[in-house]
Amino acid sequence: MNLKIWIPAALVGVILVAFFLSVHFQPSLPLSQGFINSTLGPGSILQNSGPFVVSNGTVVVSQLNGERYTTYLFTLGVGIYQPSQVSSGIVEYFNGTNYHGWVVVLNLKNVVSSNYTQLIKGNGTITIIVHRGYSEADMFYYGKSLTAYQENLIVSALSQYLEREG
Repeated sequence: MNLKIWIPAALVGVILVAFFLSVHFQPSLPLSQGFINSTLGPGSILQNSGPFVVSNGTVVVSQLNGERYTTYLFTLGVGIYQPSQVSSGIVEYFNGTNYHGWVVVLNLKNVVSSNYTQLIKGNGTITIIVHRGYSEADMFYYGKSLTAYQENLIVSALSQYLEREG
């Protein structure tokens, strides 16, 4: 083979691999920016969102901005699970006009597989729990009341996320 062709091709390949490895990895979040804006109204995903792992009973979150912080399952609103039952997950914080909230996705272990959806409504609050197999997504929302249509869209989005990512 002609080295005049292979050397530049190999060099281009190495450059492309280096470029793709240097691009900051952005995890897939349960609710996209577009979904939040179209379903809840103008808002944004906060930079302290990101994937987490559970280590020695502590939740270690790798934020979208590249920093890390530690917290606990009960602080995220999912204290019903013991640290030994959660391997990893993702937390997504969002803020908008007259509302705020977060979604916690849990990758579970040492639990029984189940499928259910539960909505818990309060005055200006709603908790939506979607459990599929060994994954669960809990959304905690504070703000203006949601319509049944909005609730159904959120349940559908969380369910699809769990089926796709879980």
